[in-house]
Amino acid sequence: MKPKLITILLIVFYLISCKTNRDKEFRKSICGEWIFARVGCDNDKRNEEKKRGQEQVVLPPPIFENSNSRTGYIFYINNSCEDKRGYFKLIKSKSREERETLFLGTDTKYKVENDSLKIFDLADSIWKGIKIRSITSDTLTLEIKDTIFFKYAKPHYKIDKAQTFDMILVSTSACYGACPISSTCLDKNGNLIFYGQSFTSKEGLFESKIDKVLYKRIEQNFKKANIDTLYDRYSVNWSDAQTVTVTFIKDNKIYKTISDYGHKAPREFYWAYTSVNLLYQKLNLKPFATKGLIEFPRSYTYFENRGQICCLEKSESFYLFTEICKSKEVQINFEKKYVIEYRDTENKKKKILTDGRYYQLEQKNKTIIIDLGYNFLTRNNLLKKFRTKTVND
Repeated sequence: MKPKLITILLIVFYLISCKTNRDKEFRKSICGEWIFARVGCDNDKRNEEKKRGQEQVVLPPPIFENSNSRTGYIFYINNSCEDKRGYFKLIKSKSREERETLFLGTDTKYKVENDSLKIFDLADSIWKGIKIRSITSDTLTLEIKDTIFFKYAKPHYKIDKAQTFDMILVSTSACYGACPISSTCLDKNGNLIFYGQSFTSKEGLFESKIDKVLYKRIEQNFKKANIDTLYDRYSVNWSDAQTVTVTFIKDNKIYKTISDYGHKAPREFYWAYTSVNLLYQKLNLKPFATKGLIEFPRSYTYFENRGQICCLEKSESFYLFTEICKSKEVQINFEKKYVIEYRDTENKKKKILTDGRYYQLEQKNKTIIIDLGYNFLTRNNLLKKFRTKTVND
């Protein structure tokens, strides 16, 4: 064999060997959690391209794009990974009322080959790849083109391991579009109650079960957002967006409620509640028995007493009504101090008389009194929230 040919073969073998070793190192180093940090560029190379008139704007593949800096992944050693934003498919219809969003999950597959990271896009059922520039102990750099790259960083969450919740409730509102309108209640024993109102693949009141491992994972996702430091309310400065409210129950009372209008809240909080409000699509649902006691409200509710009202967020209203459904019917006289007015699933106006503990309902020409077993207003420290009713209420 000619020396020149031998040299070429040795070079090719060396390059293949280097690439193989590089892929092995990338597979090892990429394992762990990564969140988007910033877009970077090589200014020297870009300046050269400008001089030559060759500069181009190149958009990354959709699966890797920086959507409001909400991109994040967890890569596992078994080639499975979690895309924190999740995968969705919009079912379009000529009728706006029949549109719905299908949740495909957050868990998918990945592989590293030829210096590239490839992730299987569940929505499009294809592999989408991007070149890996480098991986260090705390930084993952993905190359969009020679001059533009994305940097991801290893997050360092301060998680209170002792903090646990009895229940987590997530409610979503309407928007100018086909936003799913629903409420979901999860408890630490794996019990789930789902109320689908509009633009959901299931409409009505249902129940199901999840395993405790999944509940712990959901709870952990919320704790990564550092719940105690979050504001009670987040809002964008435009109209017609969706509102998501999340209520945490601890020691059988409301620990904290957070409202997010227009997905303004921190990304960890957004990731956590997004995976909950569409979780029902991955479960085996069966009708939730309300014992004929009550119709659930379409939106938020409030307690009213002589022109003073205490407004509940939608997730808090859902909590109250699930508690009523779990309680027993009694025969008792009580002071009817407050009135709760709301619209049911058929948009009919309903009224409940209560003192906070006992709730008098009118069902099928029959008066029913439900004993919650405790005063909802005092236990949840809601008396201080009363204010004067306005024309907008």
